[in-house]
Amino acid sequence: MGDGLKTSREPNVAPDAECGAAVADRVIAHVDLDAFFTSVEQLLDPRLAGKPVVVGGAANERGVVASASYEARARGVYVPMPLTRAYRVCPEAHFLRGRHDEYSKFSKRVFEICQNESPSFQAASIDEGYLDWTKEQWQALHPHEAIPKHWPIEMATRLRDVILRRVGLSVSVGLAKNRLVAKIASKYCKPRGICHVAAGSERAFLRPMQLGVVPGIGQHAQAMLAATDLHTFDDVHQLSAEELEARVGAKWAERLTRLANGEGSRTIALSGPPKSVSNETTFAQDCHDLQEVQAALYRMVEKASWRLRKAGLKAGTISVKLRTADFKTMERSKSLGYRTDQHQEVYACAQALCREQMTQRANAMFKGVRLIGVRLSNLDAASNRQLLLHDEPSEWKTNRVDETVDQIRARFGFKKLLTAGGI
Repeated sequence: MGDGLKTSREPNVAPDAECGAAVADRVIAHVDLDAFFTSVEQLLDPRLAGKPVVVGGAANERGVVASASYEARARGVYVPMPLTRAYRVCPEAHFLRGRHDEYSKFSKRVFEICQNESPSFQAASIDEGYLDWTKEQWQALHPHEAIPKHWPIEMATRLRDVILRRVGLSVSVGLAKNRLVAKIASKYCKPRGICHVAAGSERAFLRPMQLGVVPGIGQHAQAMLAATDLHTFDDVHQLSAEELEARVGAKWAERLTRLANGEGSRTIALSGPPKSVSNETTFAQDCHDLQEVQAALYRMVEKASWRLRKAGLKAGTISVKLRTADFKTMERSKSLGYRTDQHQEVYACAQALCREQMTQRANAMFKGVRLIGVRLSNLDAASNRQLLLHDEPSEWKTNRVDETVDQIRARFGFKKLLTAGGI
């Protein structure tokens, strides 16, 4: 990373990759929960502490690892390794299906702390988010203290310690002038680390890293770039603009140049209402039973509708995705003409879409269904629905039942109460 590299005395804080650059008045912080799902499981069950834990399903099921504890990673398990392979690599691991309701609760607690630490916070997923920090915010927290040279690290240390103390989970924090570098920095210093890439040192920080550290450059893209002898950001720096374009084309050349220079967005979008709500499931074995497929669809619709009501929204468009055992994927959508949050209405539409797809693929259906999913979109708080007089009592009763069920699930969790359609 070049001369002028400052290493913090704190052992679990990664180097501040300054290279002599001045600390900016504003930074973007990327907060990433360490091995989130498995860390929650170890917190809820102390017997799992210090042991290899895998979340994603049973060891003999088809599916992939959703989260692996650092003890499991040390034995060669990674995300998204197939579960059967993870078992071969680490047979002593505890394989768990996961408790997503619990994960959501812990995520909410962490994000509430983040929102208190910055007026601008954006959740990126259930286990990561971005904060916008300025010197003025540090002064507001410490009105009688001089601003330290490395104030972003002071802010990050405070946030990390508060989350650990109040929630019991560890986070890693990346600090940089934009979102891209901040995200890479948080991955670089995991677990429980803090890494500050000061403005002007982005190229030096990224230079030795593999291109695959960039979100969006997956295995296929990495293989394509490797075929042209491009593996690291340093490989990009070694080429002229003309040479790079000759190897990968104008579009990729422009993108790689921007990435190698550490360019990225500095915008923090405040969290707003979701654009859509979706659920999908992969069957452990290819499913040939139409009734079982429809029961799985019903459960997903019921949960998606529950999430809609929690957000105070209704859906106007229903989409169903179906993937058969021969890996053919189809998705069909239908607009209701009005919006609803009642799972019975959503399921009636989703069931019809599912049957249409299965009829279309009738010749292949004997091979079974591999995956099914549902997505609710065209969301709004208003139903834009015109009710007839005789509809009102039924509508009122359905809403009352949903309210009662939602209250029970809010207290005990979604899975504690199942309705007949999903069994």
